[in-house]
Parts: sequence; C-alpha cells; structure tokens
Amino acid sequence: MTTGKESVALVRSEVRRRSQVLGTQVISQGNAARLGVVSEVWADLEAKQVLVLGVLEKAFASSPRLLELRQVTALGQDAVLVPSDEVFDNLDLDGLSRVVGSEVVTEEGIRLGKVKDFEFNSVSGLITGLVLSNLGLTFLPGFILSTYLLSTDEIVSVGGDRLIVEDGAETRLTQLAKGILETLGVGKPPWEAGSGPTPALPSAVDSPVVEEDYDEEYDEEYEAEEEDIYAEDEPEPEPVRPRRPEPVPEQPEWEQEYAEEDAPPEPTSESPATDAWEDKPEDPQT
Repeated sequence: MTTGKESVALVRSEVRRRSQVLGTQVISQGNAARLGVVSEVWADLEAKQVLVLGVLEKAFASSPRLLELRQVTALGQDAVLVPSDEVFDNLDLDGLSRVVGSEVVTEEGIRLGKVKDFEFNSVSGLITGLVLSNLGLTFLPGFILSTYLLSTDEIVSVGGDRLIVEDGAETRLTQLAKGILETLGVGKPPWEAGSGPTPALPSAVDSPVVEEDYDEEYDEEYEAEEEDIYAEDEPEPEPVRPRRPEPVPEQPEWEQEYAEEDAPPEPTSESPATDAWEDKPEDPQT
C-alpha cells in the first residue's frame, strides 16, 4: 500500500474552491469504505495555505474528525480519497482560520467587502484567490449580490478576522458575477457606496428677495375677473313676505251669556244714571 505522500505526487493539480469541497464524501482506498463528508476547511492565512479538512462521520455528529490535507491522495469533484481510515488525528487548530467572513480593507481604509469563498490548489493547498461580496454570506447566490475575485498577492497583513490589502486593490478586482441588485442600480460595490456627490449645505447668508415686476394691465384684468367670480357666488336676498294676522278664536256660547249678565246696564236718555253709592236726599217730612 502506498503512503499518502507518494500518492499525492501522482495526482493532477487542480484549483478548487471551498464551496466545491464542502459536502464531498471521503472514501478509503484500502477498503472502499465511506468515512464521511467534508464539513469544514481550515487554513493558515499567514502562509496562505489550506492545512486541515473537517470530516463528519454522520449527519448529526457532534464534532468533525480532523484530516490533514497532505494525507489526501485525490481531491476530486465527487470524492476525496484517503489511504485508509487511520488518517484522522487530534490536531491543534490554534492559528488556523475558516477564512470565510473575514473583512477585507485596503491600506487607505477602503472596505472591499467580506470573504465569501476562496480558491486553493488541490495538492499543495496554496490559496490563490479570495471571492468577495458585500456581506460575505455563503448561502446567498451570486445572482443576488455581485462577487469579485481578489488575488492573495494583494494581502499585506492579517489580524484576527480582518485582512489588509494594498492600496488600489479595488481597481484590480475581477468581477465573477453581477448581482441583480447592482443591475437594477440598487446595490453598489462597497468601495463605491460612499462615493456619491456631497449634498450642498444651506447658505448662512440669506439671499436677497427679488421683486418681480407684474404687468398692471394683467393685474386689472385679474381683479375684474375675481370680482365677477365673487359677484356670481353671492346669493340674492329673499323677499320679505308680509305676516298674516292670526284669527281670533270665537268665544263659546256660555261665555257670551255670562258676559251679557255681568255687563252693566246702558244709560238711557229718559232717566239719568245714578251711582248706587250716592246718598239719597232725606225726606223733608221726617
């Protein structure tokens, strides 16, 4: 049985992407057993090289088993071949990074986006390019957000989850896909998002008011038309109608008879009327 290093020398070198390797099944060449699927890729950003692959034995496994890339005999499109099932080891991942999600900024402080994917050599593991997008989300397809390829030769320094690249690196990017948002004019590349024109500030000095000259004839015609309009809109006063006298209600018969009995007798010309309260003259005989 050949060793891993001897087998690697016989494999054709290809450039693969992280997204293409994830989910690929790992098969042992010794007994053709299926050992799991690739779930993660770790790299040394300082060395710009992929070193370790994570392999899940089962779909719901708690943690992946670690496999060094140098143990891989073939990294194909449909399978990753290893010499046997004894290639897994407890490796130290300190200093290694998943690379995906790292922010990329130029030396001038211009943001280029985040790493969505990366390309590496299937034999040596050397990272040759970084795939950038505005958000760096791996599940968003390229037709939504535009993607760009950045050469790793542009990297100046690495710190945590941030990469510093040379000035002007945005002019040397290669666009891989144009997103629909950019096509509609809604989304712009990060380095062009803040390059719009600066809005003009209001002036502190009040501008002089310019009086406009109006034609006097036009003003007279306008006033005449306005008077006609108001005259048409005013309602005419309604004529005052005379008020009819209310009819006097007739008195019932018993009220008329009672009024006739209480009425004083009318004086006659034959006998002058005397008041009842006047004293009668005394009789001279008495």
